[in-house]
Amino acid sequence: MRLREFWLFGLLLSAPVAFSQQVGGVDLTEPGTTPATAQTTGDQMAAGCNQETVGIMANGVVTPDDGQKRRIEVEIVELSSNVLEVGGEVRAEVRLRNVGGTPIQIPWSRDSSVMRQGPSPDHLEWEQGNLDFVLADKPNHRIALKSGEQWLFGSQFVAGSQMTIKPREWITALLSFTVEDRYDTNRSTEFPIGAAKLFVEWHQARREWNREKCVWSRAWFSYEGYYKQDQPTTAVQVKGSPGLNFRIP
Repeated sequence: MRLREFWLFGLLLSAPVAFSQQVGGVDLTEPGTTPATAQTTGDQMAAGCNQETVGIMANGVVTPDDGQKRRIEVEIVELSSNVLEVGGEVRAEVRLRNVGGTPIQIPWSRDSSVMRQGPSPDHLEWEQGNLDFVLADKPNHRIALKSGEQWLFGSQFVAGSQMTIKPREWITALLSFTVEDRYDTNRSTEFPIGAAKLFVEWHQARREWNREKCVWSRAWFSYEGYYKQDQPTTAVQVKGSPGLNFRIP
């Protein structure tokens, strides 16, 4: 009996232990390379082409092979101020943690040129991701806030351009955003003045460009169906700015 107990105790001591730890950090407040949305097609036109045109544009989603969404937690760690002035800029530190039981992989390079590296100039494929801030004053009233196009890029053909985050590990990112509606160019959005909540979302996509003769076809595969995101909110106060053309209730 004692020998068996001792054997079990030794087995527990030798079992691997999963530790919580930070595995990376990135500063996205500094100017990065040209965002992917502004990129042209190939660096050089194919032989015999005087002009390259856009062909088929396809959209899809990435889903886990086992059907189980990968759980992540995306949380605001610190804000430069919890008082957000409409039209003002705020800096933030954000943490993305793997809270599931399976490793995940995210793009991790600030160099957009990784999208052009691969075995064939006629087939480009890469991953890209970014973090977006959302302001909410009630469940059905959310405003996506404007931020710089600070993308992260990754490619299977470029060593070190992707980050594997194991269960209980996390990365941090420094970002900045503006208290303006990302999609409202006329600044007519009705901002909630007073108490509100702020949270952050992780967006990841797999992209492909394929060239046949002089025509580029493009595909965008969102990871919306891949992740289940926990998004803890941070309490903030929104302050109006009379110098800007915003409607204030």
